[in-house]
Amino acid sequence: MTEDSIDFQPLPDAVSNETPVRKSFRVPVSHKENILAIIDGHTYQVANISKTGIAIHADSCLEFDAGQILSGTELLLGTQRLKELTGKVIHCSVHDGGFLQFGIKWQGMSAQDVTILENAIVKLKDQALKQE
Repeated sequence: MTEDSIDFQPLPDAVSNETPVRKSFRVPVSHKENILAIIDGHTYQVANISKTGIAIHADSCLEFDAGQILSGTELLLGTQRLKELTGKVIHCSVHDGGFLQFGIKWQGMSAQDVTILENAIVKLKDQALKQE
């Protein structure tokens, strides 16, 4: 960067018309909320959620493989339960404190499940904004 700026400066070899655009935003989930994922009979705390997927905490990097398809997943959203969801493991990262976080992207959700998920996300956003 040759200028002092808070704006992004283009990289010299970058193509200028390929600007990344975020299409959805993750909402953080506190441990107080009862939002859990049940995958292969194991229960995982959801760390954040969006209409396209979730991030979960796990104890071992061996629990899932990159690209693994997770069929029959359940998502508990407080008092609501979405069943028979399919997700794909898209990443694994290590966070402060040493815990692992896996990103799971939903595949082929029904319109009804998408609506339930979107309504739950709106409630989470409202709760987060009230806490600030």
